[in-house]
Amino acid sequence: MKNAALLKDLADCASPETMLAAILRHYPQLAAPIDVEAIARSAGIAEFRDLETDGATSTLMADIAKSQGIISVAAGMSAPRRRFAIAHQLGHFLIKSQRGDRQCTGRDLAENRRDTPHRKEEMQANRFAAGLLMPKPLFARFVTDLGKPTVSHLPALAAAYGVTLEAAVSRYADLTQTTCAFLFIKDGTIRLVRPSRSFPALSVRSGDPAPGAVGGAGANEATVWLPANACEWLSIARDVRQPKLAFQTLRKANGFQLVMLFVDAAAERRADEEAEKQANERPRFGR
Repeated sequence: MKNAALLKDLADCASPETMLAAILRHYPQLAAPIDVEAIARSAGIAEFRDLETDGATSTLMADIAKSQGIISVAAGMSAPRRRFAIAHQLGHFLIKSQRGDRQCTGRDLAENRRDTPHRKEEMQANRFAAGLLMPKPLFARFVTDLGKPTVSHLPALAAAYGVTLEAAVSRYADLTQTTCAFLFIKDGTIRLVRPSRSFPALSVRSGDPAPGAVGGAGANEATVWLPANACEWLSIARDVRQPKLAFQTLRKANGFQLVMLFVDAAAERRADEEAEKQANERPRFGR
C-alpha cells in the first residue's frame, strides 16, 4: 500500500542519499534484513514478477509520471541478488532525473563508474540499493558491535542483511573508518578490488595474478593476520616509507578467496611522527 506522506517527501529529494534519509525518517524502526518489497510497495511499486527474458536480470516498467511501476527479476536468482535487483530498480523508479523503462544486466547491478550517462544512472541506482538494504546507521552500529576488524565479519554482515558477500564488502569499504582493502580472487586471479577511502593506492587490479603470499585456509575459514610485503600490493614511491601491511584470507567454495588488507593507521601516524622527530633532532652541519 502506498505511503502518501513518504511519497510527498520523496518528491522533494534530489539524490539517492536524500531519498534514503526520507525513507529512514518514515521507517525509523527498520531492522535487518530490510523488507525491501514492503518499502517498494509503499513507494508505488504495484507488482513483482518473475522475468523469463534472456540477457536482462531485472526490469522496471512504469507509467510516464512514475506514479506506479512493476519490477521483474530473473526467475531462479538467489534471494540476496533478487533483493538487490529489486532495490536497484526501485532506485531507478524514485530518482527523478531517470526516465523510461529499464532492462538491467548483471553488469549494471555492479556498476560503480560514472563516465557515461548510462553508467552514472546505474551507479546511482546501485548506491541507492546498497543504502536501502544496508542503512548507514544500522550497518555502522552492527560493524562496531562485531569488534576489531577481521575478514570473517564480512560473511556475517552479508547473512544479517540478506545481501551477497560482494555487496556487504562494498558497503563496508564505503562506510568504514578502518584503513583496509578487499580483494576477491578466483583460481589465483584478482577479480574485484574494493579499497576503503583511506587506503593507500594499490598496485594490483582486476585481472592481475594474486601475490603468492595469499594462501590456504580451509573452506569458509579465515587465516590469522599475517604480515604482507607492501611492495607486492601497494604503489609506493621509493622515497616514501612503506606502511606495515597485514592480511587475512577467507577461502570460499569453487576456488574463491576473499583477502582483507589492513593498515594500522594509528601506528602509522606514530611512526611518521617519530621519523619526523628524529629528522628534526639530526645534527645539521654548515658548508
